[in-house]
Formats: sequence, structure tokens, C-alpha cells
Amino acid sequence: MGGCKFPWLILIPGALHEEMNMLKAFVELNWLIDIKEFAQTQGYRTDNQLAFFKKCADHHKSWDSICNIYRHAMVMELIWPFVLNYENPTVHEYLEWSQKQTSNIYKLKFEQIFIYLQVIINFRNGVRTNNSLLQNATRRQFSLIWSARRHPIYRLIEITYEEQMQKLKPPIHDMIEKYCVISRSEYKNQHQGLDTILEEINKTLKSLVPPVPSQHHWEIAARNCMNFMKLREILFKNIGYTDNESSGPRTKPNFVIESQRFRIQLRKSDFLNPIQKENTFKSLGNIILSEELKNFTSIAQEKRKIYIKQKLLQLTTNETWKVIPISAEEAVSQKNENNMTKEQLVAIINSLLVSLPESQKLKYHNLNNKPKIILLQILQEIRSLQNIIL
Repeated sequence: MGGCKFPWLILIPGALHEEMNMLKAFVELNWLIDIKEFAQTQGYRTDNQLAFFKKCADHHKSWDSICNIYRHAMVMELIWPFVLNYENPTVHEYLEWSQKQTSNIYKLKFEQIFIYLQVIINFRNGVRTNNSLLQNATRRQFSLIWSARRHPIYRLIEITYEEQMQKLKPPIHDMIEKYCVISRSEYKNQHQGLDTILEEINKTLKSLVPPVPSQHHWEIAARNCMNFMKLREILFKNIGYTDNESSGPRTKPNFVIESQRFRIQLRKSDFLNPIQKENTFKSLGNIILSEELKNFTSIAQEKRKIYIKQKLLQLTTNETWKVIPISAEEAVSQKNENNMTKEQLVAIINSLLVSLPESQKLKYHNLNNKPKIILLQILQEIRSLQNIIL
């Protein structure tokens, strides 16, 4: 709920921001695997340009790039080896065939594209059509990525939102499910999250105030916004002007040519060829990927279960949250104490202190306020003491 101070407050995640963060998380997860190379084929060359793409700074462009161009290219290349060897291929046969493949990179990308990327698209469809069941189903499916990587806020949002919805009385619960997205145009397939609508209203208000507005300007614009917009509509109608901002769907660029460009790169590199002479688990950029990625979903599911249990039962633990590493290098760094965060070092030290006599434990106090270099020294000291005791 809204917390002890505000028990009457119901927090509802904004659908637009959920979608934006889903897409950003997907790009971050797949960046080293193949999306960095895809961005380069899109014309993003410099470090700043690539960073802009990776952050999904322009959500509309990112959606077109990832959910249209990238997805089309990946789907076509995932299906191509199957279609090549079957005269009358069917969807059912492809799904059966795909489950029999042994290539780790093929299985990984099949999972990422047909499950996690598709979930983002399905979430948008659920919002657009006000299908609360679809929204909730996609939230739960995508939650594995929140658990797998560095997304503490959305891990917490998932649990708190589910918990508060369970506690609500049925009429309130149903009302939120029905009206957390609305359609201002009254078209059944143009529903939007309340955060999107607030963004649009804010954009409208900004068009009614001077470049450097005062509080007085904002008050006038906010109080008379609807009247101003009606006057604008009447004026445009009288002079025969058509507003450029149509209420219809946004036009999409033809992405087939751009998709083809990336498909050529995928085909040349044999990246998605399930029958390779050397079944190495490498990215499109030839980076060795971590072994954990081979079992991404199962590991993420386990992490999610542990996190939910800890939060709901309010369990304390000395273990720090570890992400599923993408590259083999990241996996090694994760295990390398020199690259650990202070919190991780403190957790390890606390776990080792249990085995020491009480007289020696007293020496190691106030760990959270000590610099990292001192924590590394303390860790080595404790390990030395353990060896002496043993």
C-alpha cells in the first residue's frame, strides 16, 4: 500500500514508464550479445552515439529500431535454417524443431526474441486495448529480467504492486484494473497509461506559456487550458487548417531494407546458424559469453523466488544481489574481490566473522564506513585467522 503514513494511497505504475524501462532493460541485457552491432548497422558509430542508443534516450526511435527492425531481422534469421530444409513448413513444426536445437546461442536468442522482446510488444497491446489480464501476464513474464540484472526499483515495484492489489477490496481492485489506462480519443485500441496522458497535458501547457514562464503564466495556462484548446480548434476550423497532430496511429517507417542490412551481417557471421562446426558461445562481436546465460530463465526464476520470499517474509541476509553476468569477463570480475562493491565485501566479511571467536570479532566493527581498500585488507586478515584456527 502507500505505507504506514499514507495507508489510503494506492500506487499505480505508469504504463508508459513501464514500457520504456522494459525496452531499456532488454537492450541492456542484449547489448553485448548482438544489439551493439545492430546499432552500428543503424549508423550509430561513436561512443556517445552508441551510449545514446543503449540508453533508449528517444523511446519512439528505440521502439522502431528494436521492436520493428531488429525484431524482424532476428525472427527471419531464426526461422531461416528451418524453412531452408522443409518444403511445407508450419509454425507447429518450427516450434518442435527449435526445441531440438543444441546451439546455445540459437537457444538464447530464440528465448530473448520470442519470449522477452515479444512480452514488451504484448504489454503495449495490453495497454492499448485495456486488457488488464494481458498487462499482468506480461509484467510477470518480464519480471525475470528485473531479477536477472541491475533493476532494484522494478524488482520492488513488482512485489509491492502485486501485494497492494491483493489487499484491495474487489470493487476497488476491479476499478483500478479497468481504469488504470484510458482512451481520450474513445477508440478501443488507443488506450494510454495515466502517465502518458499527464505528459501530453504537460506538453500542451508548455505550448501555452512563454519560453521563460513565471508561476503566474503556469496558473493562467492550467486554469484556461481547455478554453484555449477549444479556441485553437475553432480558429483552425474557420481558416481551413488541418492540425498536423492527428489522433490516428503514428506512421511507421518501412523497416524491411534496414532489417535486410542487419540480416546480411547475421548471415555472414553464421551467428544464428544452429548447425555450426564449432559450437562456441560467443556474441556477434566475438565476445565469449558467460555460462550463466545458457540457463538465463531458470536462474532468473530462482533469483526472483528468493527475492520475493525475502521481501514478503522480511528476511535478512548477508548475501548481496548478484546479477546474471553477460560476458565471461563479467563473470570473472564478479568473482574477483578487487572488483566487488563495498556492500559485497562487507557481506563476505560478515559471513566469515561467524567462524571467529567473539574476542576477535570485536576488532572488526563499523565496516560500512570503512574504505574499500581497508575492507580488502580486513578480508585477507580474517581469512588468515581462519587458516590459523583450522
